[in-house]
Parts: sequence; structure tokens; C-alpha cells
Amino acid sequence: METGESNMPPLEVGTRVLCRWRDSKYHPVKVIERRRVQSNPKEYEYYVHYTEFNRRLDEWVKLEQLDLDSVETVVDEKVEDKITSLKMTRHQKRKIDETHVEGHEELDAASLREHEEFTKVKNIVTIELGRYEIETWYFSPFPPEYTDCSKLYFCEFCLNFMKRKEQLQRHMRKCHLKHPPGDEIYRCGTLSMFEVDGKKNKVYGQNICYLAKLFLDHKTLYYDVDLFLFYILCECDDRGCHMVGYFSKEKHSEESYNLACILTLPPYQRKGYGKFLIAFSYELSKKENKVGTPERPLSDLGLLSYRGYWTRVLLDILKKHKGNISIKELSDMTAIKAEDILQTLQSLELIQYRKGQHVICADPKVLDRHLKAAGRGGLDVDVSKLIWTPYKEQS
Repeated sequence: METGESNMPPLEVGTRVLCRWRDSKYHPVKVIERRRVQSNPKEYEYYVHYTEFNRRLDEWVKLEQLDLDSVETVVDEKVEDKITSLKMTRHQKRKIDETHVEGHEELDAASLREHEEFTKVKNIVTIELGRYEIETWYFSPFPPEYTDCSKLYFCEFCLNFMKRKEQLQRHMRKCHLKHPPGDEIYRCGTLSMFEVDGKKNKVYGQNICYLAKLFLDHKTLYYDVDLFLFYILCECDDRGCHMVGYFSKEKHSEESYNLACILTLPPYQRKGYGKFLIAFSYELSKKENKVGTPERPLSDLGLLSYRGYWTRVLLDILKKHKGNISIKELSDMTAIKAEDILQTLQSLELIQYRKGQHVICADPKVLDRHLKAAGRGGLDVDVSKLIWTPYKEQS
């Protein structure tokens, strides 16, 4: 709604109002931050969170995008929380809490507020990586000298980042890398996977963490990359091996985690690469003769990918064995942790508890219905093309 009133007082942080989004419709938002417009210091622009959507869509908007007739009075949040919680039953409150901390299950309420306060405004708006310009989703704690940048330029091979295009062009003339700085452990057609040791390639490990944090809200940024291995998936052509996504895993995990962090870069999403990365992590677990599970919490997109992967893998086996198989046998065959198998089958209502033990119910029609709902499986890992030995600490 156009206002034309440049002398009106600025909206307060915390104000709730309707905002015109990219679909040209108005959606409820909360004002997270405000700043003066550089070209006209009398005017403000506002950083808003669309309350119906994930934080990755938070953005700076101009005053004319806001419907000022819809402004709601700002209520102190702590008072609002107390009033709301008095009106809710315990069950309703638990459901609300679960919604509020989606992707942050390891944080208590105070830590969650602190996390959201510290990361509330995206610092980098876009990045250039290879032939793509990519809009970022979340805040990432780049070093202080990059705080005044809204766009960063990444070398797609060593992942060094720069403030200006000319710096990147100069760097590319000197950078001799044409693939990630590690061992190629898989090559099938144009797809390649490289294993990078964080201890041997610290700067690369830190750079990939900075990059990934722009697209992952819930992850802690690990500065001590020595303890991790990074598995970089690339599309290869005559110009080199171009990163499409990666996962990381601890060299030694007490909790049998086989994956710490997973990301498919936005230009390559919805092409089956996320499922490929998950499948690859389990193939490594099989080679180690271990069962594995991803580190929690998973992002919203990560959880969807894992549920789809577990469903397809488990139901394919159940179909072949007509359900005559135990959870332990399923775990041995797939390297999926028994708890994840149990949770997946329970969510699909394919398991019952009879006479003190879990019994799998595998009606073929029901299995087919769930498999159809789980969608296609993405790209297959050709295990014959995997040349890899499990990590051993060098003495």
C-alpha cells in the first residue's frame, strides 16, 4: 500500500503487519530490524520475517510494500508469552514449542532466543560461485572485514571468497586447482566424489563451513575442522569438477554418526543429489562394517530427504522378503540404525507390538502405496566405482 508519508514515525522492531511478497499477495510479517535508506536518510527499510514461511525467506523490504492499515500494536514478547501460555493447555503448549524450535531441538528457550537474535539478519545477500549467482538463505559468521559486503565472490575450486569480482578474476589466474583438494574416491560418468581431510586442508574446510552456513540455519559452525572429513560431490566437464553439494562426517564418532552436515547447493536442488549424498554416506558405513545415523538436529529439508531415503530402502527390502525379516536383519543389510528403522516403520504404521516384540506388517498393496508417496529415489550409487578405505589416524 503506497503511503507517501515520509514524515511518519518509523515502525518499531517487533511490529506485525501485512507485506506484499513476490507472489504479489499480502502475507503477515514481523519486523526484525530496520535501517535508514542510504539514498534518502529520512526513510527506513525493514528486515521482515514472513510468519507463514521458513526464515530462509526473510528479507529487506521498502515501506511501500507494507500495508500500514494492518499494523498491529507491539506487545512485549515476554508478557505476550505469559498471557498465551496461561490460555493454552499443556498439550497445545507442547505442540507450539515443537513448531517454534523446528531445526533447533538441541537448544533450550534461552539459547534459541540468543541464536535468533545473533543470526536474525542475513549479512550476505548473494554469492557468485562458478557460473551461478545464488541468493543466500541465512546468516553466516564471516570474519569482521566482510561485514560491509552484501555479495561475495567464491573460487569454485578452493572456495576462497573475495569482496570484488576483479579480486576473483585475479585469483582465478593464479589458482591451479580444478577440483576439490582431496582424493577422488568415486567417478561414474560425469559425477565425481572427493574426500577432503579437514586436518590437511584447514582453509578449505573452514571455507566450506562458511559457505554451507549461508544455506543451513540450524548448524553450529565448526572452526576445528581437523576432526572432520568432507565428501564433495562434483559435476565434471572439460573446465574442471564443479561442486554441487557435500556432506561431512566426524573421523571418530562416539554416537555412530555417519554424517554431520549435508547440503546440496540451491542451483542443483531437486535433481536427486541430496538422496545420492545420503546413500553414499551409508555405502561408506557398509565399508566400515558399522551402522550409521545422521547427526541431529536435521534441517527441515534434510529430514524430508532422510525420511524419503529410509522409506524407499526399507520398503524395497520388505517387498522382496514379503515382510519375513527382523529389524536387526534390516539394519545389517542397510547400515541404517535400528532406531531409525523402527521410527520410519512406525510413522508408516507398518509395525505392531505383539507379545513383547515388534512385528512388521507388510501388505504388498500398502507397501506400494507408501513407495509411490515417497517419490523417486534419485541417483544410484554404483558401488563398483567406489574406491575407498576407511579413515585411519596416521601415526
